[in-house]
Amino acid sequence: MPDETEDSVVRLLDDNTANQIAAGEVVERPSSVVKELVENSLDAGATRIEVELFEGGKRKIVIRDNGMGMSRADAILALQRHATSKIRTADDLFSIHTLGFRGEALPSIASVSDFRILTKRPHDETGTEVIVRAGELAEVRDAATPDGTVITVENLFFSVPARLKFLKTTQTELNHATDFLHRLILAYHTIGFRLTHDGHELISYPGSADPRQALAAVYGRDVAREMVPLLYESPGLTVRGSVSKPSVSKATRSAQAFFVNGRHVRSRTVQHAFDAAFSRLMTTERHPVVALFVEISPELVDVNVHPAKTEVRFTRDGEVYAAISRAVESALLTGGLVPEVTVQASLPELAAPTTLAMPGMGERGSDRLAPPPRTSLSNYVNIEPTPASVVPPSADPPLRQRPEGTRVDARDEQPGGFEQPAAYIGFDGYRIGRLRVLGQSRNTYIIAETDDALLLIDQHIAHERVLYEQMMNGATERQSSWGVVAQHLAVPQTLELSPADSRVVQERLGALERSGFVLEPFGGDTFVVRAVPARIADKPYLETLKEIIEELTHTSVARRLLVPHESAIIMASCKMAVKKGDPLTMEEMTRLLADLAQMRNPFTCPHGRPILLALSHHEMDRKFHRIGPH
Repeated sequence: MPDETEDSVVRLLDDNTANQIAAGEVVERPSSVVKELVENSLDAGATRIEVELFEGGKRKIVIRDNGMGMSRADAILALQRHATSKIRTADDLFSIHTLGFRGEALPSIASVSDFRILTKRPHDETGTEVIVRAGELAEVRDAATPDGTVITVENLFFSVPARLKFLKTTQTELNHATDFLHRLILAYHTIGFRLTHDGHELISYPGSADPRQALAAVYGRDVAREMVPLLYESPGLTVRGSVSKPSVSKATRSAQAFFVNGRHVRSRTVQHAFDAAFSRLMTTERHPVVALFVEISPELVDVNVHPAKTEVRFTRDGEVYAAISRAVESALLTGGLVPEVTVQASLPELAAPTTLAMPGMGERGSDRLAPPPRTSLSNYVNIEPTPASVVPPSADPPLRQRPEGTRVDARDEQPGGFEQPAAYIGFDGYRIGRLRVLGQSRNTYIIAETDDALLLIDQHIAHERVLYEQMMNGATERQSSWGVVAQHLAVPQTLELSPADSRVVQERLGALERSGFVLEPFGGDTFVVRAVPARIADKPYLETLKEIIEELTHTSVARRLLVPHESAIIMASCKMAVKKGDPLTMEEMTRLLADLAQMRNPFTCPHGRPILLALSHHEMDRKFHRIGPH
């Protein structure tokens, strides 16, 4: 290296200046100090970590652990830049198994604070204390201390006032540190963590072998109860964790935590894979709660991307993306999308009687219980052969559901001329089992039963889901009795729109056609309606079309951008679905649920509302005191 001369413009920086520059990348705020030091404690094998903060960490930070500790020589050497016990050569960067590896954190923190290390290994007779002030080694001496390490950081950024003035309020800095420790509790649920602020305990987590305890400690027990486990395994790659049911969501992503090999990260691949998987099941502007862990062979991920080690790159993005998608979809579609009803301990004051359509109840008490009105099925669907997903009536219900001595014959009529209960519908792929329609309540909810529960199904939301998936997949009438089939009009209708409506329709002709509305431009802001959905051909279809266009335009103006193609189909499916108050026959309800069973997601509508509510037989038996000896 050539020597510097008086004429040299380029200068070699001294170590303290270099450390302060590095501190600008590694140490952004008090929570950055907490992060680096606590991660070192985890790498040292600690099972108990305590964090003390004063004034949000701006005045003082203390990290105490029961890890392996350091010798005197290692404690001094650790304060040198790029001194680390984690790696030996550049090749080790591609097989990192620890949270830290660069050897920058301790010297960077020590260069901008009053810094002290107190450490002892289990087999040493005495510990070591090292004191550093603004990057300069001040003192090294023996000290009496328990096994492990205690690091104290005081007066952070006192030597760089320009950085000090950019710190936020005490509460804001405290929130950042608290959020970080909450994420670590999720990732290292067997480790005990404690946080105090100005002498007040904020977190006291003892550690547990059960990860659900960590979920409860971070998100609260009510949220933890509504989270379902997710898991996907393949050679060299595992995705696990927990995700909330759609009934639990947040306005922001603050309750979402993603980890790669135990490291909390911000990864576009991971975030986008999760969002895409969830959006295919739930179309909503709110965000689920999730703690997701990707465990991958270290050689397949690069963690040496960002100074704070919060960004990673995968060598096989596609595999990671697919694994996350499968894990999330599997978790939600195998039970996470069915809300359960719990019965209150005491009954509320009885309201006015409601009409309940229940086959097989007879005529007695018909003022309160009546069969559904007989409405022509053609108003809803074109009758086709029974779909394959409907089990023929010969699949008899269990004997315990029939009065003793009742003859088993699917052709028998129920007393009072009511219809036979519907055939069983197979929902086996979704852990619901077979399902049978019992009736309709308030011309709004379909009542059905499975082997384990009673179900309430919102007919509008169920039909909305069916229409949405059929529109998105381009279903034909042969594929489903509730399919979106366009019926050409003998006399085409003209539709004159405003300039704003016309622009939106022009851009979304494809989405409208998938919905069954075939429109053609006819000059200016006029369109010709050539075909409409068959199921509403005998209804005011132009009014329905205008409502869809009006909502498309309103949403486009409100958001200042064109409504996406999928959103247009969602709006159309909502407008075209059967409504609250529409009476359905037993066959119509059975056909609707048979189609629902074939959907990719039969549990929520495209807006994210639940389709089904389940009241388990166990819950009913418990409330009627049928559980236990009698």
